[in-house]
Amino acid sequence: MLKALAKKKDFRKKLLITFCILVVIQIASGIPTPGVNTSYFRLLLASNGTLGMFNALSGNGLQSLSITMLSITPYITSSIILQLMCSIIPSLGEVQKDGETGRKKFKMYTVVLGAVLAAIESVGFAVGFGQRGLLLSYKWYCVLCVSAIWFIMAILLMLAGEYIEEKAFGNGISLILLCNILSSYPSDFSSVYARFLKSKSPKEMAIRIAFISICVILLFIFTVVVQETEKRLTIRYSSKLQGSVSDENSYFPIKLCPGTVVPIILASSIISIPSMVALFWEKSSNYWFVKAMNTSNWFSPEHPSYSVGAVIYFALIIGFSYFYTQYIVNPLEISNQLKRSGGVFPGITPGKSTVDFLKSELKWIIGLGALAMCVVAFIPCILSSVFSLSKLSFAGSSIIIIAGVFIETKDKFLAEIQSELHHGKISLF
Repeated sequence: MLKALAKKKDFRKKLLITFCILVVIQIASGIPTPGVNTSYFRLLLASNGTLGMFNALSGNGLQSLSITMLSITPYITSSIILQLMCSIIPSLGEVQKDGETGRKKFKMYTVVLGAVLAAIESVGFAVGFGQRGLLLSYKWYCVLCVSAIWFIMAILLMLAGEYIEEKAFGNGISLILLCNILSSYPSDFSSVYARFLKSKSPKEMAIRIAFISICVILLFIFTVVVQETEKRLTIRYSSKLQGSVSDENSYFPIKLCPGTVVPIILASSIISIPSMVALFWEKSSNYWFVKAMNTSNWFSPEHPSYSVGAVIYFALIIGFSYFYTQYIVNPLEISNQLKRSGGVFPGITPGKSTVDFLKSELKWIIGLGALAMCVVAFIPCILSSVFSLSKLSFAGSSIIIIAGVFIETKDKFLAEIQSELHHGKISLF
């Protein structure tokens, strides 16, 4: 494999470009925004687990109030909004299906909408929190300057992600997101150290480190298995050759979690709304419903009623899993494609029976996948409550993103060097 990689000079150049861009972005994420109180959100994030996920997605940008505070979160939000709108506006969905031209046009729509969201978010933060202590000096030119810095950096990160995908290697947005999440791990590990390892004997510390490491590795393996698992539905194609009829079999794969982390992000967005409202309207922070929507209060023996928020979160993940899958896997569209190509599922007649068969298969497969994602998503909430940890970015939705990006990047890497190998199919594992 190394020999094959050595032969691909252009590919090595792409890898280097990608690496350099990601390093520059991480350096920029450590530069504080001039004119702001960089400790403004730290106490809030320590007591509000709901906002912790968004802080992790921005690479601790919310906590440190760096110049890349928004990071690529406007682009992610824009992408999800447009994908959901495709099921409502058929013409928008057709753009995606229009080959390479349509794909580029849809990406342009995503960037434009992302820029609009970045402008709204940057001005909203600067104006909404500026007069409450976020800005060191609440003057109109300070608001404009800070808003411009956050907006411009968000645009640059979006363009950097697109450049990596077009000119370098990998999905740029996914890789930036991966680096953002990984950059939050040191602070998480310091919390774990303070809670489980500090003041322990060397022997006990070694045992605990080994136990924690095994748990994290097992969680990662479980997440990868869930994302890679699929059910293959056999498809039979009939063809006529020289007067005889021959059958050829293929298969239609259904992923256990076709929506990956999107349902969790959507559910987390809904759950975070009360906490976001409380940031602007302090009186609401004492309301029961707002406290119930704070993940830090879930599974607390002192306040069991707050765990109602966990039930709502669970229901939202399940619901969005089914809703988002309807956009990704459309039974009627698949049935029509099979009919045009002469393919059928064995024992299932074309048309309505095929649609009903696919809906039935999707119903239990997606349900099982959604339950598996709930297990991963709830782990940090349970651990935070039981062990009094403020936040755990290396569990929950972040590990789902890491596993997904890892699988996607591995597949692209193997595809790039496959042509140089002479001994059949390879695998890194």
